[in-house]
Order: sequence, then C-alpha cells, then structure tokens
Amino acid sequence: MACRVRIKLKRDEACIETSALINSGFETEAPDIVVPVEVARRLGLWPPRHADFTMLDTGGGEIATPYYEAALELELLLGDRPPKKAVVNVVVNPHVHEVLISDYVASLLGISILDLKRGLWRLQDEPDKVRSSEEREEW
Repeated sequence: MACRVRIKLKRDEACIETSALINSGFETEAPDIVVPVEVARRLGLWPPRHADFTMLDTGGGEIATPYYEAALELELLLGDRPPKKAVVNVVVNPHVHEVLISDYVASLLGISILDLKRGLWRLQDEPDKVRSSEEREEW
C-alpha cells in the first residue's frame, strides 16, 4: 500500500476532487505537484498554453513537460475539520495516471507518513490522530 490523501484542485471555475499519492521520492524546492494529462485538461492546463517547460528525470530518462507556477489551489480534504490549503505549481506528465504530491507540498500541508505498508499518516498538528490512506484514483 502507499499513502494517499483526498484533495481538491481548483483553477478559476474548474474543480476536481481526487486522491493523490504522497511521493517522498518526488523531491522539490518549490510547492510542486504532478498531474496526469486528463486532470490538466479538465483544469484548463492542457493542451499547453502559456506554460514554461521543465525537464523531469524519470526512471525512463529525461522528458520535457509543461510547468505552471502558482497554477492551482490545492485543498487537503479531511472530513472532520476544515481543509488545509496551498497554492501549488503544476507539472503535467503524460506518463503518470494519478496526482503526485511532492515532499515540499506534503510538508507544507503538515503531513507526516507513519507507515507506508499500511498507508497510515497524520497531520503534524494532530499527533494523536492516525489517518488511513485513500483509495487510488487513476486518470
């Protein structure tokens, strides 16, 4: 299993609710997330217009992908309390099928992974409340 959280992505009037994989190996120096093409399309970020491009170092080699700075508002949906929010940069990657959250964004939202095998996590401001992973949602 892995740690996935429920999120909402907003851009202008467009909005998507989905699960997102917390990827500790997705190390960034900025609040970056990766989205599949279909998510980008529904949020008006595909096909690429007015986007910078960035090089991603993937297991299959380097690829150039669209990169949008401060493009979306991400809400961490918790159900039992108000959502935590962050403005995030977006990398559109045609080779992924689910939303990926970087180490930077996970830290920004206060997410601490407790047990990857069992999919357990918590918020740093709730040290006694253990949360379970969401189901994987592919696009």
